[in-house]
Amino acid sequence: MHQSYSQYYADLWRRHWWWRVRHEVVMLELSRLLLPVATEGSNPRILDIGCAGGVAFDDFSRFGEMSGIEPDAQLINSCPQWRNCIEQRFFTPDYQPSAPFDVITMLDVLEHIEDDAGTVAHLFSILKPGGYAILTVPALSWLTSIHDKINMHFRRYHRGPFKNLLINAGFQVRQMRYLFGWSIGMVYLRTWLKPSRIEDYHVTVPPSPVNSLFAGLSRCENAIANTVGLSPPWGSSLLAVVQKTSSDSSSIRKPNYFRNNRTERLSRHQTIENDRHQESV
Repeated sequence: MHQSYSQYYADLWRRHWWWRVRHEVVMLELSRLLLPVATEGSNPRILDIGCAGGVAFDDFSRFGEMSGIEPDAQLINSCPQWRNCIEQRFFTPDYQPSAPFDVITMLDVLEHIEDDAGTVAHLFSILKPGGYAILTVPALSWLTSIHDKINMHFRRYHRGPFKNLLINAGFQVRQMRYLFGWSIGMVYLRTWLKPSRIEDYHVTVPPSPVNSLFAGLSRCENAIANTVGLSPPWGSSLLAVVQKTSSDSSSIRKPNYFRNNRTERLSRHQTIENDRHQESV
């Protein structure tokens, strides 16, 4: 990540519509995977790769014991209360945890790594049999822009090749869908931006009415995907939920992705209300 971008990343995560909605998506997936386990009294091990100092840990920790990896020295101290749970390092094959994890999140990290196939294989190796990984990546190569350059992305992904990458590592793909389909036109316009210096490009939080509008459009899109299984045919991001299957029985139940049960509705409602309160502050 470019130094100037990492300096204000934590604030973007807390207030920008895109980060808030992505967080809601991941929270819903975690609740589907881990809420039944957490209510039974167990404490699943969760690893967040590229955790930006643990900005999501206050919420993720509802479902289990948190660990994190973050290489950026400026980001790793953004949440001092979680600093002892985070290793400052890159996610490389020499990373060997003391015990395998039940769930691993890797949110917009894989595109920063040149050897994505080796990284996904190592991700597979440190999961428990039956464990899950939740990944998000930027989508569609024709949307590559100055934004990808400043974030040091090696690539953007298309659904088919991304699915094959995960399957080749040994995973079973339980869910894969595009996110932020409504924003394709807006993101495509960004490909025409050609600032003379990389320092001239900045991501900022939009004015409150615009921020709320874009968040609302994204939430409507996700609500349709979660209730009737109708997701956009393309989008600026890809979500994947994958499982390390084996003959061993898993302590984590396979979720039903299109059952809008009461627990999921309550979990999603609580997360959205909390985020809307933060936006209004």
